[in-house]
Amino acid sequence: MSSIFAAKAAPADDKLRGGYYTPDPLARFVAEWVAAAGPRLLEPSCGDGAILKHLAKHGDATGVELFPEEAHKARAATDAKIIISDFFKWLTPARHGAFDGVAGNPPFIRFGSWEEQYRAQAFELMRAQGLHPTRLTNAWLPFVVASLIAVRTGGRVGLVLPAELLQVSYAAELRAYLIDTCSDITVVSFSELVFPGILQEVVLLLAVKGDGPATIRTVEVKNGSHLQDVTLGGTATRAPLHESEKWTKYFLAAEQIDVLRAVRADPRLAPLRTYAAVNVGVVTGRNSFFCLTAEQADALGIADHTINLLSRSAQLTGTRYTEADLNMQAGQGARTRLLAVPANLDLATEPALARYVELGETEGVHLGYKCSIRPSWWSVPSISVPDGFMLRQVSTVLRLTSNKAAATSTDTVHRVFTKPGVNMDQLAVAAFNSITLAMSEIMGRSYGGGLLEIEPSEAVSLPVPDPRLVSSDLVETVDDLLSRGCTEEALQLVDEEVLIRGAGFERNEIARVHLASTRLRNRRLGRGRKTTVESSLTNA
Repeated sequence: MSSIFAAKAAPADDKLRGGYYTPDPLARFVAEWVAAAGPRLLEPSCGDGAILKHLAKHGDATGVELFPEEAHKARAATDAKIIISDFFKWLTPARHGAFDGVAGNPPFIRFGSWEEQYRAQAFELMRAQGLHPTRLTNAWLPFVVASLIAVRTGGRVGLVLPAELLQVSYAAELRAYLIDTCSDITVVSFSELVFPGILQEVVLLLAVKGDGPATIRTVEVKNGSHLQDVTLGGTATRAPLHESEKWTKYFLAAEQIDVLRAVRADPRLAPLRTYAAVNVGVVTGRNSFFCLTAEQADALGIADHTINLLSRSAQLTGTRYTEADLNMQAGQGARTRLLAVPANLDLATEPALARYVELGETEGVHLGYKCSIRPSWWSVPSISVPDGFMLRQVSTVLRLTSNKAAATSTDTVHRVFTKPGVNMDQLAVAAFNSITLAMSEIMGRSYGGGLLEIEPSEAVSLPVPDPRLVSSDLVETVDDLLSRGCTEEALQLVDEEVLIRGAGFERNEIARVHLASTRLRNRRLGRGRKTTVESSLTNA
């Protein structure tokens, strides 16, 4: 690895094979809940037997495990029947519906790390159920489908799953499948990370197989030790049949879900794509080589081959990113220059640039995948300067910013290109309202560290009011408030001026949306740090 131009570290072997063992409180809870369905019990991919040993206390338990060394650990932990086999090969039609309950912690293995011989069998099972697996499909998805196939109608499936179930796009079909094939679904989430040393947020999926659409309820506890006190009853919301939307909204009260569904479909709002396109930022292949400080670019003699760059989302404060902002950050040593070299440039005519390229090759920059597939590895493609920017990873609230600095951005920040006739200043302010922010919490993806990530395909679906409802005075005021960290005050002002007075929404309706947005944001932020939304917004 280069000591000068650092690259991302490769994933660890245990991450590649999905080998994370279930903490005992989770294993016991899931096993006991599933075993209440009857004595015929199954654990696919039983690993070291953490869940299987609890299943065996309640009935005739069978465990299936692909790896012999793991199966030996399970046999040492329990006297349950253990079969060494690929679960998807073992699950023949004769075993469909043969079990009262299935409990497990399916492996978390990405497509490229999953051996094709096993992946093909799993994907075949998914297709037989009308699903369409892709290169984004993780191993845990077909395990969920297979578990439901294995239980009888009225049987129970209890699985420890990544929280991606609730929110990633590649699980959309699975969410619809669960809604359609289950009568009742409970999702148990945790406000703290429950796998020691792993920044992977998990949930417990507790599903009863039956006629859909399912009623869905959510329960949140602090950590695994609090499961002994959890109550699984309470209010549930019936999901629409075939619904593939993200399940984050089910952490809200039923009336809050209803108001968000209503405003999302309101004709006074339009998807962001109506006003702008959202693209990823520049993918350099090695930011440490292509992104430079102004001082570095000058010292290397290559400043003329660089363009203005917004390299970090933290550099965005108000709703306008100006040349003054860029210059201030340059003075603070930020990487504000992007190497921008035409692919057909003859390096022999530019000695300083040729020396820098040679240094990159000495350090192996050109061997990275993104660089290696370019005809001229040092020439970064798609460096268009956008009309504005959008946060990709959100620490507190989503924000759009107009680009007054003629800068482009790396892929840590999305680039926004407005449609003809749309003013980016107005759009940036219009999008900063309680409805758009609430929907960003639902449509985006949150991480255990508290970050919210919005991808371009999700961003363009966000509902926003007409930017023409934003006055020039409001642009100035909101930019000033956000630049000074007065985020909540700016949000209330836009709600009042744009949503209520401009678009005609009822004040009590927007108040309910604001509460829903705050609840979702508080939940997300609470998973990453011990702070409230109010204190976070003050320092946004």
